[in-house]
Amino acid sequence: MKRATALITGLLLVAAGALNSPSFADEKNIPEPFRGETKGSPIEIRYDDWNAILDMTVLDAGTSDRSVASSPRPVFGTRTVRGNTSSTRNEGNRIAFPAFADYEENLRILEQIKTELEAIPEQAPLRLWTKNEQLAYWLNLHNITIIIELTKQYPMKSLRPLLKGSRKEPALWDQKLMTVSGIPLSLNDVHDILVEKWDSTLVMYGLFQGYVGGPNIQDKAYTGRTVHKLLVENAKEFVNSNRGMRPKGSTLHISEYYKKNKKLFPDWEKDLKKHFVSLTEFALHDRIQNAKRIKASTNDFYIADLYAGSASKGSAAASNPAALTTALVSSNDGAGEILPDVNFGIGDWNLDTYANYQLAPIESRFPEYVTEYIQKVRKNKSMRPGNVDVEEVENETPEKEGNN
Repeated sequence: MKRATALITGLLLVAAGALNSPSFADEKNIPEPFRGETKGSPIEIRYDDWNAILDMTVLDAGTSDRSVASSPRPVFGTRTVRGNTSSTRNEGNRIAFPAFADYEENLRILEQIKTELEAIPEQAPLRLWTKNEQLAYWLNLHNITIIIELTKQYPMKSLRPLLKGSRKEPALWDQKLMTVSGIPLSLNDVHDILVEKWDSTLVMYGLFQGYVGGPNIQDKAYTGRTVHKLLVENAKEFVNSNRGMRPKGSTLHISEYYKKNKKLFPDWEKDLKKHFVSLTEFALHDRIQNAKRIKASTNDFYIADLYAGSASKGSAAASNPAALTTALVSSNDGAGEILPDVNFGIGDWNLDTYANYQLAPIESRFPEYVTEYIQKVRKNKSMRPGNVDVEEVENETPEKEGNN
């Protein structure tokens, strides 16, 4: 894999008085440091290392064929059923959490990237960025944060206890896990900022929830240039899967995640139907529009982990070095003066032993009850000639280069 060249680089070269005057009228519920935008701003945020990490640890499952997973079989010789028993368990992308949980250095690298991301708006205020750059920033910060927090509690099966919280500790999504521009933020705070500021149904699909029944974690980072395209891809994948929206009789069974995003669908049933029609094939439109009931009952809170929430025995390791390198950003204080380069770098760290699920037979790398999912992925991929991302090899294989 090519060495990552930079984590974050940006450049702002704006003459005095050329900045847009941000209007806060429609952002009254957003903390002041996160308001405004600069249309046409040349600031560009790059996430090369975060992108490389996702590329190595996320398995793209492809598009759901809407088949319902059958009841899992008990472990041989017992009545015990291990793993995810949901009918949607073979859908959605997975991330290899043991790549971080088994190797403290890898987790430390994630935490360092997160720290650097939190620091950027102190040097280059968000109001100087375009809206797309801001959106990509918030999505990446949110997703890396939830992956870090789930890694700290790994291994685990269901995320339901983290969603509910307890008397001693609030739900994970309500805990102040980030600090941006001096403001402590929770995962739900970031969600609310995005819903308030963008007022777009697409933003909900970029917020990885960590469980199978939520939107996918992408195998690439969001950027200002790609954020809209990737959000549309995630939206289509989710809506066209059983865990997102499934017509059954005269009822549309939809994910409970939509209830969390009810503000995006003020006229609940009418807006949802319109939304689903916009993201599905014509053959489904009549069933969607004629549905008599919409029921938010589909859920699968099993962790979206390639190893199904089981502690690995180190077999996930593959030697794929990547380094965090010095990141430079040039900023502008809004008065026409170009500020000096600000170094967000942390020096060189080696990122070794990242999971690579592609380099060995699945039987030797995954728990038995995970192979069903991998086999399903292979079947889906085989229907798209020339785009098979998962393969078995018997001998040593060169490391993966780039995205497939």
